[in-house]
Amino acid sequence: MRFGRNLHHRRVPAWTECYIDYSRLKALVNTQASLIDLNKAIHLELEIVDKFLSVQESNIEAKIYTLSKHWGITIGSTEPLEYSGVSPLELEDLQSSLLECAYDVAQCHHFAKVNHDALSHILDKAAVTYSLEEPLDINIPPRLVRHGQSSFHDAWLTRLNANLQLVREAMELEDAGTSSRSLLLELYGMHLFPPETMQCLREDDAVNLKAALNRQYSTSSPEKQLVLARLVQVATIYRSSRCRSTCLSSLRPYLGETVSPRHDEYLHHIVQQFTRFQPPLDNFSATNAFHQVLKLLHPSQLPLLQSQDTLGRLPLHHAARLGLHGVCKEIIAAIRNPALEPVTEQVRICPDTFGQTPLDYAVRHGHTAVVELLLLEHKSQNFSDRLDTVEESDLLATAISSEFKDIAMRLIQEGWGSRFVSKSGKTVLHLVSEHGLTDLVNGLVALKVDINAQDSARGWTPLVTACVQGHANMVEALLQAGADTDIPDSQGWLAKDHAAYRGHIKIMNAIKAHGSLALTSKPGKRYGGATILPRRSSTDSVIFIHLGTLDLFKRAAEVDVTSYRRRISPVQLPDTCLDLNISLDGDLNQQAYTVSLPITSEMSDKPWCFTAKDPDSAAIVFQLTSSLEEKPIGTGVALLGSLKEALGANRESLVRDFTIPLVSDRYGHVGTVVFSFVIARPFKHVQRPPMDPQVLQLESSSTLGGHRGNGQNSNSPCLQVGENTLQSFQTAIDHGADVVEFGMAKLPVCVLRLQKHHLTLLADVQLTKDDIPVIYHDFIVAEKGSDAPMHTLTFKQFMAISDAQSASQLPTTASSRLPWDERDRPRVLPSPRRSSLCAPLDSATKALVSQMEHTLNYPNYKANLRNYSIHEPFVTLEQLFHNLPEEVSFDIELKYPMLYEAVDFQMDVFASEVNHFLDSILAVTYAHAGPRRRVIFTSFSPEICMVLSVKQQTYPILFLNDSSNWPTGDMRATSLQTAIRFAHKFGLAGVAMASEPFVASPGLVEFVRKQGLYTATYGPLNNDTRCIEVLRKRTRILN
Repeated sequence: MRFGRNLHHRRVPAWTECYIDYSRLKALVNTQASLIDLNKAIHLELEIVDKFLSVQESNIEAKIYTLSKHWGITIGSTEPLEYSGVSPLELEDLQSSLLECAYDVAQCHHFAKVNHDALSHILDKAAVTYSLEEPLDINIPPRLVRHGQSSFHDAWLTRLNANLQLVREAMELEDAGTSSRSLLLELYGMHLFPPETMQCLREDDAVNLKAALNRQYSTSSPEKQLVLARLVQVATIYRSSRCRSTCLSSLRPYLGETVSPRHDEYLHHIVQQFTRFQPPLDNFSATNAFHQVLKLLHPSQLPLLQSQDTLGRLPLHHAARLGLHGVCKEIIAAIRNPALEPVTEQVRICPDTFGQTPLDYAVRHGHTAVVELLLLEHKSQNFSDRLDTVEESDLLATAISSEFKDIAMRLIQEGWGSRFVSKSGKTVLHLVSEHGLTDLVNGLVALKVDINAQDSARGWTPLVTACVQGHANMVEALLQAGADTDIPDSQGWLAKDHAAYRGHIKIMNAIKAHGSLALTSKPGKRYGGATILPRRSSTDSVIFIHLGTLDLFKRAAEVDVTSYRRRISPVQLPDTCLDLNISLDGDLNQQAYTVSLPITSEMSDKPWCFTAKDPDSAAIVFQLTSSLEEKPIGTGVALLGSLKEALGANRESLVRDFTIPLVSDRYGHVGTVVFSFVIARPFKHVQRPPMDPQVLQLESSSTLGGHRGNGQNSNSPCLQVGENTLQSFQTAIDHGADVVEFGMAKLPVCVLRLQKHHLTLLADVQLTKDDIPVIYHDFIVAEKGSDAPMHTLTFKQFMAISDAQSASQLPTTASSRLPWDERDRPRVLPSPRRSSLCAPLDSATKALVSQMEHTLNYPNYKANLRNYSIHEPFVTLEQLFHNLPEEVSFDIELKYPMLYEAVDFQMDVFASEVNHFLDSILAVTYAHAGPRRRVIFTSFSPEICMVLSVKQQTYPILFLNDSSNWPTGDMRATSLQTAIRFAHKFGLAGVAMASEPFVASPGLVEFVRKQGLYTATYGPLNNDTRCIEVLRKRTRILN
């Protein structure tokens, strides 16, 4: 889920055009294009990726070759003597160069990984959409093969790491004061340098160095000039500023051919060294240092500012890449010197060997000041013949994709990249919408960028793109700029439809236009069995494992190996070289899973499933491996039984995330794994289910239901029947409702009719401390005078609220028994006289109200409170079954708190253990529902739905979702889109949500139904006759 929506965040911005066009391929699959066309499109995309990787690999090899020649080393050598005795300062510089090459390899590796994952997603979608028994025959290029020593990336990382390891070992042994070797001088030939050279460089003794050079070279020969150029580089690395100044001032032109190593690259190396100092020089210090360098140079040396190094780079390339604004300014000023030959345009904007100009590097690395300088320099040259090239440049697209807003703003002001269009037909306004950069909209509109342009892959406009991404401010900006809300995409969806489907309610409300009445839908499977549950016997438990956290309010990396990387530094270990293996010790199916890192798609609806006879004795084993290492990096073991024991029997924490340490024999603690798990144990019922599995039949007509009580309706002066009572249900029957919620709700709940012409009762069921299923809606039982959850109260304590308000139990004086006093409680529920709304409050009710005033969010009203409504006793689930005929269908909402709900209600974050909670309710249902009664279960809790789908297949299950009212804290309950996917994954019968998305986009009703899922709505909009008329034709609604 959300792989495509978040894909732009996982791409290297400058390489965006070279990735697989995932949107285009997905559109082909969704529209069921012919397999021949799909195959052809996939192979075309793979050719683009393969060609790009080929070029990048050549570039990497060129960089590594240049590095090895510069230092005179062998990349991949394991000979420790190669670095023995070398100055730590040189080793630090060499290490920096090796790390830059390793970073380039890792970035290329990540590019291959993202494309491989994108291709895998497309092939998986195609297998489902086309009902393929075998996957498509796709010849994946070897460059996309992720692991193995045959992999280009793994091979080079292994060799670079070998050098990095040797460098680290040498640095640990050497001391700058005792080191006697210089790799750079040895490469050129130590015989060319005076014997005192190393000591002079270490001590920055310019006087003795100059004297020694004069003794060895009496004249300014070409050979001496080459020696001086090399000494400039080494002195810069050694931080020997006086020695460097002496050598710089002595450099003169020479005649003859250049010998290797090249002498004319010392200015390039000086610029690079400014950011390698420890600490690196800031812009001001680097500018001053470079200014001094230029002052010392003989005029004959200044043309070197226009010379290219081995990789075709000018000193300006390096300064721009490193963000040295002042140095760039000094270079530009120097090459404008009238004493030099006129500088051609190509010198300032010429590309290096890799096709990159100084401006390209500045934009890619986000150096705003450098970009500003280079744009002014380009503007001053007045290259009017290059106007089209500037407008179609991809620099603006790169800045936007990198989210460098200030750079993008400057490029827009200068008109750069305004006419850029990607290979998938996206304009820069699409990219701005994708990344939510609201401040750039007006500038692009002023440059005549089409605000309603549609991309070629899906027909999305910038407005649709912003709606999909959930950027509310961007949507507002586009609407103010004149974006058209009535342009459908290639599937016929409007912007409002996308917002409603994905749960972006603020955006949905901002778009005043109506949504679509009909929407295309992918062919779905009718409700049958669960889609991901493993095969098992009736006595097996199922263990669901999620990697990472499901809590949207928590940030935690799924796998963190920071500790290991710190121990092996500077050896590189990119995430793309890591695999996490998950297995269950004692798994009946001997099943194991492997996930390649980094994880590029959300896995909230794709848990790993294991079966076990004794889950309390089961152990989850996590093993982290790397393609760069022979042995596992670390192993972690989670004993599931121990993790659940802390709160005692029949209780569990709502915080289901656990952090497990990864350990290794060599390093000890090397990292952590975050995961969550839920155990679904079999329901060991005494008797067989009362009937064969029930199947819900989708009906063409709608059912209008009534909510029993205020809900979100306003209070009225009329007398109301107390909620959570048999009398409330009987009153609803008398008024002819088809569907009735039986529970005290702050929000009305709706569900569909289960059997034509039969009434459906909706009951909110919770479990008391002593395991009695009772009918009550709110998580907090405020009538007790405290913020007490139901699972902390015994049945007697709960019923005391009703008993104390019954007519036969009314106190005779103000000092009589209070509602929570259980003395002399009657064993049989009384049948009291109904109270009058206008009767004065009795002392017990006064005491109860007084106590409730101090509870959380007390609304100054509580349903079924004597003198506020017609009071009736609370009831149990068993009493409902016994007192209502079997022709009355039941919708049992399983009231179980989610973590974010517990936090909102300031409850303790624990509840009844999920299996115990469900078993207690199922036992009553199986024993007392009757063989003819139709029942469905509903719940807002994903864990409840998951576990219940394992325990029983007799009664259908609906997933409730309240994301339309306020942000939820669970990844699986954020929108209609997530709800549909969750329902399909676990074989649920349908979904029920607040009515806002369906009112905004009525076509979503049929969209869901075509996928074989029931649809239901609830909420205050169902009291609006216009909304009811819209939904009545398409869904089951309850006001």
